[in-house]
Amino acid sequence: MAPPGVVPGRVWRAGAGAAMDAGTAAELTHRHKLRTVVDLRSQDETDRSGAPAALLGQGVRWARTPLTGYPRGIVHVPRPSPGHYVRYYHAILTRSAPGGVPELFAALADAAGGPFLVCCHLGKDRTAVVVAALLALAGVPDELIAADYAASGPELAPLVDHYAPKWRAHGWTREDYLVHLGTPAVTMTTWLAELRQRHGSVRAALVDAGAHPADLATLTAALTAGPRPGAPH
Repeated sequence: MAPPGVVPGRVWRAGAGAAMDAGTAAELTHRHKLRTVVDLRSQDETDRSGAPAALLGQGVRWARTPLTGYPRGIVHVPRPSPGHYVRYYHAILTRSAPGGVPELFAALADAAGGPFLVCCHLGKDRTAVVVAALLALAGVPDELIAADYAASGPELAPLVDHYAPKWRAHGWTREDYLVHLGTPAVTMTTWLAELRQRHGSVRAALVDAGAHPADLATLTAALTAGPRPGAPH
């Protein structure tokens, strides 16, 4: 169900598109008419995890627009706080490799004429930043954006043992990594509030990060089901 103000079924989010099963891919393409998967993973991540094969098998276009180069050490502590993740999300938007943000939003604008899906490795951080920005452009209230973000945590928690080699390599405990998989709503509400404090609006933050205003206008028009006067963006 789309948040109020967003065209139903226009934007989707997921974890690793490479892990999507054939049944889910078929439902997204046949029932929901998914056309494009916008993949934020780096080349190394793609080499390790593979292509989104189930979606490609359904004829979905694969737009590879990696967000890389931002400092990951911000959250490489045993139990990062929401404040750690707020700083991390600022870094994803403002300190990614040059060209990444403008290329990404150009690809999103190109995809937004039909249903599209945004994914990364877990669908938790880069995907959260991008989807939250899109929803803000559409005028969705922060509390609903944060609720969408918070819904990811319970879906990710069952994967904790799958990633045991990762958290063990860092010297973390299972309980530590569960904190990494959490998505408390306060992280998202704080990040959005700070974006507006620093830049004036989410749209201005995206422009400052390199996104072209014309691409943002295209996205807003494609995502918006109707006018939302007075909604912050």
